[in-house]
Amino acid sequence: METEIEGNSGVLKCYISQSSSKVKHAGQGNQLLIANFGFPIVKPIQGTDLFHKELIERVANQSGWTVVSLVCSGLGGSSGSFSPMGWCDDIETVSRYFVESTKVKSVLLVGYDFSADVCLAVAARSEFVRGVATVSPIISLESYIDNPLQLAAKAQGVGVKVPRKSSELVPWSDQLREISPIESANRLKDKEWLVIHGRDDEQVREGELRDFLNIHGSAAESHFVSAADHQLVTDPRMVAILLGWMERNN
Repeated sequence: METEIEGNSGVLKCYISQSSSKVKHAGQGNQLLIANFGFPIVKPIQGTDLFHKELIERVANQSGWTVVSLVCSGLGGSSGSFSPMGWCDDIETVSRYFVESTKVKSVLLVGYDFSADVCLAVAARSEFVRGVATVSPIISLESYIDNPLQLAAKAQGVGVKVPRKSSELVPWSDQLREISPIESANRLKDKEWLVIHGRDDEQVREGELRDFLNIHGSAAESHFVSAADHQLVTDPRMVAILLGWMERNN
């Protein structure tokens, strides 16, 4: 079911899936997973399923959880424009909405690529979130911090709305420092953290991520998927790992 939730910059588009009431699961209806897939993988985005509905339905039906796919500001009908901290606020707003207006008792997040970093930052700072799954995370944002125009060009290149004035991009450097994986990992404390990564990922090498986790994420549950590259979103092994993690955190 598609719905809209009011965010700081206007409406946020969401897709909600719940398992059939005929299928009974422990804690059914009390657990919430919020997914954010970040920047579209392909362009043009017209006609593209930004919610990844088939994946969301599968996870909901197999877990018994309520699963929400959120399209953040500036993308796919959601109001406003993209900013790093704006996306953090979007995810936190939706988390708060479900905790305060439904019978959901706890929230886990899952994010992909750049949005994995965003979700990690939200989990580190939000009282509503008790864990996060990061799929193919970007472990260094330094190039974007040094040149926010690079991030704006990447976003705009896949159909995400960005501010028109370059002066509005200047604050992004500080925002990116605040959501850097190192900063978030240090603030995550005892919350649950799942990392899923492809061993053939050319954007973030396996060795780089292992080194990062050894220093900053020793408590994370990490899975490195053989013969898998950066685009793990549709990989059935990723789904199986995610479902197992959700079951352990039921």
